[in-house]
Amino acid sequence: MRRVAALCAVIVLAAGCVAPRRPHGVATPTPGAIVAALAARERATRGLRLSMTVRVTGAADASALPSPAYLAIDDTGAIRLQVLSPFGMTVLDLAIADGRYTLNLPLRRQTSAGSVDPATLADPAVAASDRMIVALALLFQPKARADACTGRGDATVECRVGAALRARVTVDDRLRPIREEYVRDGGAALLVATYDGYTGEDPAAAPRDLRIVDPSSGAAMAIRVQRARLATAPRT
Repeated sequence: MRRVAALCAVIVLAAGCVAPRRPHGVATPTPGAIVAALAARERATRGLRLSMTVRVTGAADASALPSPAYLAIDDTGAIRLQVLSPFGMTVLDLAIADGRYTLNLPLRRQTSAGSVDPATLADPAVAASDRMIVALALLFQPKARADACTGRGDATVECRVGAALRARVTVDDRLRPIREEYVRDGGAALLVATYDGYTGEDPAAAPRDLRIVDPSSGAAMAIRVQRARLATAPRT
């Protein structure tokens, strides 16, 4: 699995289809209700463990076969991503914590490190893989706050996450995210994630299928979540 494929795969974090129309008779939720529901989902990611497969398209290093990947988030919000080859060898190991990241590519014997700067997403000179690292961190960074988010109608809120960067999130009738965009203040989309495959009516349900698109590079990633669980505290 190549670097761009692996990094696109988790942008997460959490999921391309457009937001479906709201069923007739279902009231559009208030911005406050959306923000509260998103904040609850953000808190629920602490201790999250995901097993998934990933496939990338539209990039020079697109993958012909899906590859297994594992994502873990600890109680402080630190992120650990491991991507395996179809033969089970670790090809990428990414750790993000305290505004910094370390990327290890064992098969290439390469290691790099850097800071998580939201401005990176708006810089076309930055490699797509580096923008994806920042986007991954931002997807799991708490942003659903009443003082940072405003309603945009049609079950969408927009939350400021940087000096000139906003996250625009649309939810379904159960207040579950179905589309997330990172946009410049002028409105241009820098990253688009769509979430699908929710089962049942549980507002806390996790999506099964995710698609992430980087408009600048044309890279896209399809993700299938195979298992989602919360880490349990060790027994004493």
